[in-house]
Amino acid sequence: MGKAEDTKNRIERAALTLFVARGVTATTTKEIALAAGIAEGTIYRHFATKEAMAEELFLRVHTAIAQELDKAQRAKSTMKDKARAIVQTYCAAADSDWLLFSYHLLSQHQHMMQVNSAHANPVAVVREIVRKAMAAGEIPKRDIDVVTAMALGVVLQPAVHKVYGRIGSALSDHVETLAEGVWAALCGKAPKPLRLPKA
Repeated sequence: MGKAEDTKNRIERAALTLFVARGVTATTTKEIALAAGIAEGTIYRHFATKEAMAEELFLRVHTAIAQELDKAQRAKSTMKDKARAIVQTYCAAADSDWLLFSYHLLSQHQHMMQVNSAHANPVAVVREIVRKAMAAGEIPKRDIDVVTAMALGVVLQPAVHKVYGRIGSALSDHVETLAEGVWAALCGKAPKPLRLPKA
């Protein structure tokens, strides 16, 4: 890694830490520079603005997850296996760089308006998988966007809990449980009724 690349990496990691802790708006370039151990002006050799850096970091992980999801699902033939591949891909992305994944998760509302059809999009990948499975009769035909949101929520809501310290282990430790939840969401299976002992 060259000096310029090393400096850019330090800036990004410092920014990510602050963005996750305080949000992009509340974080200043002065704070990023201090955390990275550089002069504030050095940031502008690598990024036009703080906002441009925030968007670049978001799109980097957003695009990477989409590409990995598409690659993983193409290697599977059944919807159930594709659903598990979706879970494994998200968990692997989270566990390989939790800071970057956390930032992506927490800053979606800020950046999703900048995502357009030119960008690979995880939601679009999963939606297409769901659409094809419904068309093939592998899962019940229902509102595609609602079902896509439900399937993604099974994985992403536990990730939010991990951000706030409610889950301490790696997400990959829970692949089987999450995959079962995604499959249930896709198939519209209701939970089994709780049977209470007779008094």
